[in-house]
Amino acid sequence: MHDGIHVTDSLGQRLPDLEAAKMEAVQIAGLFALRPSMVGGNGGAVVVVIRYAPDSVVMTVRMAFNIDAPA
Repeated sequence: MHDGIHVTDSLGQRLPDLEAAKMEAVQIAGLFALRPSMVGGNGGAVVVVIRYAPDSVVMTVRMAFNIDAPA
């Protein structure tokens, strides 16, 4: 993951197929929605990169957060 914070999963996990990997990535990104301060006070983005191997990107999941408050 990256954007504001960089977290690397050095162990990874094996999932049965690409759809399962996509769902896992969406769930991980969704955890950041529970803590908006982790992506910035007014929002930001979380990017989860799904890889088959360290140098093999299969899919990227991006979730954007925008917090607008009236002045």
